[in-house]
Amino acid sequence: MNVPSQPLSRAIAQLGQQAGVEILLNTPGQERRLSRTVKGHLSAREALQRMIRGMDLETRQVSPGVYLVLASRRAERRKAEPRPPTPDPSPDILVSARRRPEREIEVPLQVVQRDAETLDRASIRTLADLARITPGFVATGQTSSATPLLVMRGQRRSISDENRLPLVVYQDEVPLPNQAAVAPLYDMASIEVLRGPQGTLFGRNTTSGAVQLHSVLPGSGVPGYLEAETGTYGLSRLEGALELPREGPWSLRVSGQRMRRNGYTHMASGGRADTAHSDAMRAMVRFEPESPLRSTLSFDMLDAEEMGAALILAGVYETGSARNPENVPYFDCGSGACDIDSYFSIQQSLGRRTSQSGIAPIYRRRFRGLGNITEYGDEDLMVRNILGWRSTRVFYALDGDGTPLEINDSTTRSAHHQWTEEFQLQGRLGKVRYIAGLFYLDSAPSGAVLQDVSRFVRPDNPPFHVANYQTFRSAAVFGQATVPIGDELTADLGLRYTAEQVSGCTLRSLTARPATREACLDDGGSAAKAASQRLTWTFALTRKLGDHSFYLTSRRAFRSGGYNTPRLAGTLAPYQTFKPETLTDLEIGAKGRWSAGNLGGYYSAAAYAGLYTNVQRALFPDLDFDGDGDITTDPITLYINSAKARVAGFDGEFSANLDTRTHVTLSASWIHARYTEVVAPAALISLLGTDPLNNRFTYTPSFSGTVSLSREVPLPHRLGELSLAADYSYVSAVRFTERPSETFGTQPAYGLLGASITWQRIGGMPLDLEIWGRNLTDRFYASGGGTLNPAYAAATIIPGPPRTMGLRLRYTFE
Repeated sequence: MNVPSQPLSRAIAQLGQQAGVEILLNTPGQERRLSRTVKGHLSAREALQRMIRGMDLETRQVSPGVYLVLASRRAERRKAEPRPPTPDPSPDILVSARRRPEREIEVPLQVVQRDAETLDRASIRTLADLARITPGFVATGQTSSATPLLVMRGQRRSISDENRLPLVVYQDEVPLPNQAAVAPLYDMASIEVLRGPQGTLFGRNTTSGAVQLHSVLPGSGVPGYLEAETGTYGLSRLEGALELPREGPWSLRVSGQRMRRNGYTHMASGGRADTAHSDAMRAMVRFEPESPLRSTLSFDMLDAEEMGAALILAGVYETGSARNPENVPYFDCGSGACDIDSYFSIQQSLGRRTSQSGIAPIYRRRFRGLGNITEYGDEDLMVRNILGWRSTRVFYALDGDGTPLEINDSTTRSAHHQWTEEFQLQGRLGKVRYIAGLFYLDSAPSGAVLQDVSRFVRPDNPPFHVANYQTFRSAAVFGQATVPIGDELTADLGLRYTAEQVSGCTLRSLTARPATREACLDDGGSAAKAASQRLTWTFALTRKLGDHSFYLTSRRAFRSGGYNTPRLAGTLAPYQTFKPETLTDLEIGAKGRWSAGNLGGYYSAAAYAGLYTNVQRALFPDLDFDGDGDITTDPITLYINSAKARVAGFDGEFSANLDTRTHVTLSASWIHARYTEVVAPAALISLLGTDPLNNRFTYTPSFSGTVSLSREVPLPHRLGELSLAADYSYVSAVRFTERPSETFGTQPAYGLLGASITWQRIGGMPLDLEIWGRNLTDRFYASGGGTLNPAYAAATIIPGPPRTMGLRLRYTFE
């Protein structure tokens, strides 16, 4: 290296050329400061650190071959008396939506990025917390805590399907199984929410979006910490990260979290539900010699022994197939312990946070994961291999009717493992940037996958067992190129071919409980198989005008088909399988920095429209709907291709620095989703309700918005810093069922208020103290629906968290 002293912006550009790396300067107003001379045999990191020594700056490696220079936090905290307020230029937001670090304004899709500071300030501990400050993104339980539901742009996971996901969560570039998406968030560098179809750049094919969780990497310059938190409902959380001093090319970071909390919901039989009792740990080892080779190995684990959501009886259906002569003596007897209407009367006296559930909603989780990212090369040509393994074991009990009656009770146990392999080749050909790759996923049972169901249990209708051993495989080849086609105009073209297959054994039996797929077949289970293949694409045009960009993007995506369980008979026999669902969308957007007088900030906005064909929907036939008189052929859930649909909407975010200490962010999402044609078979139209064309998209509020405000309060230097923050999120009415005439499955519009006060650098020490509160007005709302079907008589909901408050103490190992 040989870089003379010169203005910093020129110095880092020269150093980047000599070291063969990309260095981004994110320090507004520092570009003309004189750098130190750098000369000698040095690594890129060492040379950069020498260049900025004594300048109150720090470096951070954001990805292989890419470094970020930014203001030192310690330097900011050493500022003496406050200067006259002047607006700060909005810093660049770096994202990795296209599997390379780049400015967010250069990416032709909507990306919501939350950095570590934002996650801490808003007390983001789970994806449900993230959804609270990310309009248009829903993360909640569907039917129970153990069936996580992620929704974006109208698309949601099917109730019991683990594989055909419209939205996928990635942990450090490895796709997670659906169950593992409910793991706690800790030691996060950032989280990115990618809106719209994905697949031509990386990973799995999705129709609504992706969530990328980025852990803090060893050797990235982020110090370790120890954090303790206590709060209402017996909250006790201990969290920390420790990074060992770098030894040659090796660096190691270990982090973990211990979480305990009493439940939000009282049980009429005693105790509480909705508890938190989990232990999580992550270890990451990075190998980075002075060569183009880099490799990161990670291990994750989670053990949780909790009480899940206990459903609350919100109402009873006066009509429906459940009100029949066979059920009268056991569930509709007129009064007392054998009458569903009597339990609803009792529920009204108990209140909205007490459940009469007849079984304890036990929820046990055991997750294990390994991941490895190995890279060789630089930005001109890089080979990447991403290997992942995930193991999930889950057991949960659910009382779907929320009463001691055995109307809709079940226990479920499942064990799965998932292997993923992704090989990428990315780089430059002249001015063209490209990425190409292969992706493979294999998900299969690794233990028992059984459900014990009690459904209107009578002497002539005993409980039954359901086994479902399903193997899912997905293979794809993909590629995308970014091509300059004029001054400040670029085009992105991406293609992906995906082939997916699902196969397995299913069995519904009064006696048999097979513990393996082989035992399922031996006990008379039926073998089934379904395959899907599709070519999907992305095309985008992006026009840059200074600090602004405008883009037009169109995409094609699909969700694979599958088969119903068990083997169907009678009138349902023709519907054993269902077809893939396809989406074609168009999105137009703008993003960039803005300034007006003494104000400045960042904005991002997009309008989109999408057309769906062969929309997949879950139906719930009554017992013996098929008319064959055999309970072992009756499906609990029946998937069909029900309709065509049109979805249109708007997503936007606007931030403003009102002065050097005050920052405000406004986010909003609006969506209009409607069915345009019903294509369901005539024999099944009755299961879609009385007006299927006007059915609604569930868990899709037409409008949601968030306002976040933060303010730094000046204190004498020796006392530290004081920060105030508040956020208010609003959600319009949400439907938990499709039927427009449903009286119990709608949550009216509501708003949630949160706030925090943070005292940083107490007495000049690396010690922070925060007092926080969530749902400060104690607004009662339903976060999800339980059993909402006249076929079960009972209508149940899952309450959202009440008002919570806490105190957090954090010590940073500087």
